Amino acid sequence: MSVVLHLSDLHLDPEASDREPILEALVDAVAADRRDRGREVDLVVVTGDIFDSANLEPARATAYFMDWLDRIHEALGEAPSTVVVPGNHDRRIRGIMGPERNDLLVALARRTPPHVRVHGTRAPFLAELVPPEFHGQPLHLVAYDSAHLPSGFLGAGGTLRTEDLLAAAARIGDAEPDWPVLLLLHHHLIPTPVTDEDPIDADAQPRLLQWGLERVLPKIVAHADREEWMVTALGAGSALSMLHTLRRPVLVLHGHKHNPTARVVQSPRDSEGDVVICSAGSAGCAQSVRQSATRRSARIWPSFNVVELSPEALQVEAVSFGYAGKARGALDVRALVCAERDGARWQVVPTADERLRLGPAADEPRVGLDAAHVRLAARGSVYDLHVSRTVDADLRAGRPPHYVDTVHTDGSLMVDGEERAMPYALALPLSEARSYRIRGALPRTVAEMRSRRGETAAPYATVEHLCRYKARTARLVVTGVPDAEAAFGSACDAGTGLVRPVPIRREDEHLVLELEGCAARTELRITWPLSP
Repeated sequence: MSVVLHLSDLHLDPEASDREPILEALVDAVAADRRDRGREVDLVVVTGDIFDSANLEPARATAYFMDWLDRIHEALGEAPSTVVVPGNHDRRIRGIMGPERNDLLVALARRTPPHVRVHGTRAPFLAELVPPEFHGQPLHLVAYDSAHLPSGFLGAGGTLRTEDLLAAAARIGDAEPDWPVLLLLHHHLIPTPVTDEDPIDADAQPRLLQWGLERVLPKIVAHADREEWMVTALGAGSALSMLHTLRRPVLVLHGHKHNPTARVVQSPRDSEGDVVICSAGSAGCAQSVRQSATRRSARIWPSFNVVELSPEALQVEAVSFGYAGKARGALDVRALVCAERDGARWQVVPTADERLRLGPAADEPRVGLDAAHVRLAARGSVYDLHVSRTVDADLRAGRPPHYVDTVHTDGSLMVDGEERAMPYALALPLSEARSYRIRGALPRTVAEMRSRRGETAAPYATVEHLCRYKARTARLVVTGVPDAEAAFGSACDAGTGLVRPVPIRREDEHLVLELEGCAARTELRITWPLSP
């Protein structure tokens, strides 16, 4: 059994001092998980976006990386073999602006010791079969440079070529037929949840570029303002089909989208093998639940994956870790996938939805009731929202949290009789209601929605309620929905992107969605169709 520590999307920047607490917490979390697991890590893999931008000064950036890696190896108690593949942020300015650069990767490859292998300096040859003598594990390890994007001023995607994969497959040949194939790359082969619908986050880009991405490009190319259009790797579908033909069980580890997910892709042909695809979250960033955020917005815990892989079975777990305040040191461990090998097939072993291990700060509810009551007021083609928020402390949880909501939507926000700019950090007092109003927050008609979101916008309106902390009871009440019978409820785990249907009940003119034992960073949603 090989234990693989899978890290991704560190986005290291020596100037970003605000991320240092996350990196320190990552080192502690790796050490804590190793103690809890009772197994030594045999191999460390880093699947891209090592650095935050390709224009960092190479000497300083690579020294910063080596210092971080030394701390990771110290937390593991030894320095296991480590394989690094590049991401789009390692090749392009801010991950998106060309031309492609290779300075950081070349400098890093020159600086690393023999037990660290940096892949990505051999372009245009993109795949490498890492010698078993290097990693010492019973598996065929293929490192792939999916971040190769030599042309185009804009782009966060990459390249997947069957020729490169076939070249690696030829080197494997018939050697060690019982070994599975482990493929490392940065970009996803299959879109990941939620983020495949996100608009391009252009806030950090120059103003002219931001205007072009958000306003001009979508007029020329459909969906061009959506992230998925710009961040995929060309050839992913062909590459996935080719992997089935290896007639071995394949495990793909990648990053890029900052969401820990797992997919099992079975071949319909008895002459082919199966592919398990696992994505890691960001180990170096705590991104906000919503793209528009304030310094105090709710954030997704950073995470890494731990893989246990043998010729007979595999298990992948996502380990999220708290990095600030009371949550510092807490671990939230859940199974992504568990499977047993049957020849070239992976036979999935179903896993429970419950978390496997939780630290005290993650296990106990932080609040008793987290509730939002939203009243719709029709005005022309829009709805104004009158919102009342209530957070009740849970005395069993000890000192209650300081609860801050981030309010950001269309329209204009009125708090305490004054208009406020959004996004707005709204402090919520415990055990008493806090109210505010948003003029023109939601469309009433399909035409109004299209004027705001474009012709491809879904013809639905949604009221959302994000529960920042774990709550014994979470509740969303919406009043004034015109077609209450057509309304439906859902809940989204912001950490994984998983959206599931949740029943709503109707109480007179109120629609109520309620969850008991609601996990932190869960968004409750009530949705209904717009008027034609």
